[in-house]
Amino acid sequence: MIKSLKSEKKIKKIFDNGLTIKQEALSLKFYNFKDNEKLFGVSVPKKNFKQAVKRNLLKRKIREQVISSNLYGSVSFGVSFFIIYNSKEILGSKEIKAALEVIAQKLALKN
Repeated sequence: MIKSLKSEKKIKKIFDNGLTIKQEALSLKFYNFKDNEKLFGVSVPKKNFKQAVKRNLLKRKIREQVISSNLYGSVSFGVSFFIIYNSKEILGSKEIKAALEVIAQKLALKN
């Protein structure tokens, strides 16, 4: 089952001590907690998109592509990650999926 990353302690640990992988409009920060959970979160900064409707649209697109792409499957248990959308333009689902697949390949090389 896919769970969302909600713990403030884990999110802080990911941003303070985690590793980063960047690809075009997306950044992935991850950290191995060495537990039995695989959690992820998505962030779209308010400074890039003032309207909540657009931020929520992008979050839904990213979550859907994370689940459907091989990124979630390539992450081992214990690793939690956070995806940050850095572009000022709204990308389509295909472009997001392509960026996530490149990130998944880079992540597989780091693990």
